[in-house]
Amino acid sequence: MTNSRVLIVEDDPLIALDVEQSLLAAGFNVCGVAASEAEALALAERFRPELAIVDISLNPGDGRVVAKALCGDFATAVLFATGQCDEVEGMSGTGAVACLPKPYNADLMPAALAAVRRMAQGERTEPLPDYMFALAA
Repeated sequence: MTNSRVLIVEDDPLIALDVEQSLLAAGFNVCGVAASEAEALALAERFRPELAIVDISLNPGDGRVVAKALCGDFATAVLFATGQCDEVEGMSGTGAVACLPKPYNADLMPAALAAVRRMAQGERTEPLPDYMFALAA
C-alpha cells in the first residue's frame, strides 16, 4: 500500500494539511493537493493517482465531477471525505467506492484508503472500519 500515489481534493487547507501529513507518515506518496475542481483534474492528468480523497463541496467546483473523472479517465479508487455523506443518492454514478463523514480524524485516513483499495480491487472488506461506509456501484 505504501508508495501508492494519492491525490487529496480538499478546499480547507488545515484539513488538507492534516490528511497529507497522516498519509506521508504512513508511507503514501501524496502526488498533489487540490482545492478546486480544475486544479484536481489538472493534477490527475499529470500524476494519474491510484487513490484519491475527495470532498464534495469545493470552492470552486464539485467533488462529484472530480470523482467521476478520476474513476472514469484514470481508474482512480475514490474515497469521498465530506460533510455531505448523507446525500448518498448524489454520489451514485460517480464511481467512488466509499464515504468518510466529516468531521474525521486524519489519522484514520491510511486505514480508510487501505479499505478503499481492497474494495476497488473487488476484495471483501467486511467489516469496513466503523467510521466509513461503502457506496453502491
